Amino acid sequence: MAKSRRRVRGEGSVYHRKSDGRWVGSFKTEDGKRKYVYGDTQKEALEKLKNAQREYEQGVLVTGPQQTVKQYLEYWIEDVQKTKIRLTTYQVYRSILRNHLIPGLGHIRLQKLTAQHVQSFYAKRQREGCSASRVRNIHVVLHNALGHAKRLKLVGSNVRFVRVARRRDQPI
Repeated sequence: MAKSRRRVRGEGSVYHRKSDGRWVGSFKTEDGKRKYVYGDTQKEALEKLKNAQREYEQGVLVTGPQQTVKQYLEYWIEDVQKTKIRLTTYQVYRSILRNHLIPGLGHIRLQKLTAQHVQSFYAKRQREGCSASRVRNIHVVLHNALGHAKRLKLVGSNVRFVRVARRRDQPI
């Protein structure tokens, strides 16, 4: 068996937990918090550790606080958008948040929000009678908010790949 080398500072660490027999890989983020990955073997834990570090460096690994979509949207509209947009736009955004996004998606943790959640939400809104243009407006607000969350590294990905309903007279 090959002799294991000591890991260099910043590379993270891999160790065996006796309590459950799993291998643990961990590394520190820029804010000083530790991120952990787990594997059944040392090799698996090391691979997962390298992947997590790569995702962190690329900005894909989620490192933000544990908050719900509702909490984030409230912050986004009041602290980010309010001073940058016109009053009428703010009122429209606020209405979309209050009447659609917060009741439909507000209970989900921001980090757990997926494109599937959003697609199901849009479909449900259409079944409930929302027009295609209303669903597109909802999508614009959510897309902008989650784009900002991605820049802050609060979410791993945006909902760019979710298809938005078209008007019936538009070709597909």
